[in-house]
Amino acid sequence: MTGRSSGDPAQVVAKPVERALGALILIGLGSFVLSILAVLLAHEPGAGPAHEGAHFALLIVMTVVVVVRALQLIRNGGRTDADAWKRARELHRSDAAVAQALTLAVPLAWLGGSASIVMHHVPALVALAPFAGALAPLAATLWILAAFAWHDLCTERIGRALEESDRRYREYWRNIAAR
Repeated sequence: MTGRSSGDPAQVVAKPVERALGALILIGLGSFVLSILAVLLAHEPGAGPAHEGAHFALLIVMTVVVVVRALQLIRNGGRTDADAWKRARELHRSDAAVAQALTLAVPLAWLGGSASIVMHHVPALVALAPFAGALAPLAATLWILAAFAWHDLCTERIGRALEESDRRYREYWRNIAAR
């Protein structure tokens, strides 16, 4: 916002939050759709390599979410704005509501998809009961970590967008005062 801005100042200031919410909605919907596709492909034995990959797709997605959040915590200490969602709703009520709903819906889709895939293969898992029994707590732990990591990633993304919005607001008024 250096110099004169031809756009509406309120729009320029709110743009980072609008972009962050849009990105979170797209990523959340993508993950939700991936969960559905993984279930459909895992239940379709004729899908070949896609069928085999579908068995692990949700585990991979959840692992990536946990790793990304861990790297984020290492990089910047994991600071989050406790009021980020409230402030985002003040700027874009409906987008913030959808994005925040996806912070819950996506982990539920991961859980439902994973459970559906496991339940579909229960007869094969009976023979591997000790092995499957040992992996169940690990899978549950991964899901719990991924659910919290997903929420924290979304909240931190909104917080960073709000910081950018605040920076733009201050810059706008600094430029007005300099005129």
